[in-house]
Amino acid sequence: MTTQAERCGVLLVDKPEGPTSHDVVGFVRWVLNEKQVGHCGTLDPLASGLLVVCVGGATRLVPYLSAVDKVYRARFGLGRATTTADREGETIAEIAVAPAQAAAAADVLKDMCGALELPPPVYSAVKLEGRPAHARARRGEVLALPPRPMELRSATEIEVGEDAIDATCAVSKGTYVRSLAEELGRRLGLPAHLAALRRTACGSLALVDPRTVPVGVSARLPDLAGAPPKYRLGLAGGESRDAMRARLEAALLAPAEVLPFPVRRLDEGEAEAFRGLLHGRGVDAAALPEVAPTLAEGRDPAARQALWFRDALVVVRLDGPLWRPEKVIHAAVAASVTPS
Repeated sequence: MTTQAERCGVLLVDKPEGPTSHDVVGFVRWVLNEKQVGHCGTLDPLASGLLVVCVGGATRLVPYLSAVDKVYRARFGLGRATTTADREGETIAEIAVAPAQAAAAADVLKDMCGALELPPPVYSAVKLEGRPAHARARRGEVLALPPRPMELRSATEIEVGEDAIDATCAVSKGTYVRSLAEELGRRLGLPAHLAALRRTACGSLALVDPRTVPVGVSARLPDLAGAPPKYRLGLAGGESRDAMRARLEAALLAPAEVLPFPVRRLDEGEAEAFRGLLHGRGVDAAALPEVAPTLAEGRDPAARQALWFRDALVVVRLDGPLWRPEKVIHAAVAASVTPS
């Protein structure tokens, strides 16, 4: 069995509707008996689909895996607006939708593609004076969140219904699909909300990957006054904790398989030449090929790549004449990783 000290990997999890992303992280932490677990991009409780979860030393890679574009299959409900901008909120406006209005929604959604400045939903994790907006909204505070940059990269596979449209939406990091729903309504002159959402991809990682682990709700726990619903989670088949641990361990992907920039596995001779990176020293820019800039959460875009040593992964960033180490993670190279 893999020990805690050896774990350094990434899980592709299919989150069900209901639990929070934090609930899923807690479930993985419990199954693996691993303190270091983190996710790469929140899914709202009513959203399902791909949740990328980092385990062990791989949690240090969350800023890179969180900064990628996301793809969703979304249903935009027309004719009803809610306090939470999704189907579970209290109705604050409702009107009948004419067939012509529903048909027009497809063209309006396509016209929204590009850079946008939209306010996040008031029921979101955006911090206001150190507190999540959703916590303040639940206490009855009237909030006005300032607009922030979002981008709808594309809207495809659009299907028009009587009072809703379904679309596959590719969006930039930081885009709230509930905000897109509200903006769609504003442009149509109709109340609107997000009726359903399923994430299908995070960067190059896809829900259809056969290594994706489906997590399900085995029971809803008793509600506590003033607290969000809680769920007991599990894997299909009602397995024991030991059996679930074995399944999750088998599904862990090496970080080299999921990073959104080039990864180079070093042989013994190359490793010696780049050993200084493990100790914080830079190497001449000419020693490695230049690559296209990539994002990292909280950092400017930069040319980045990763080097696999026998017992460590180093993310390097081009800084003038040098490649400098940005992250050093000590972990054995997974056998499945092939040299580049």
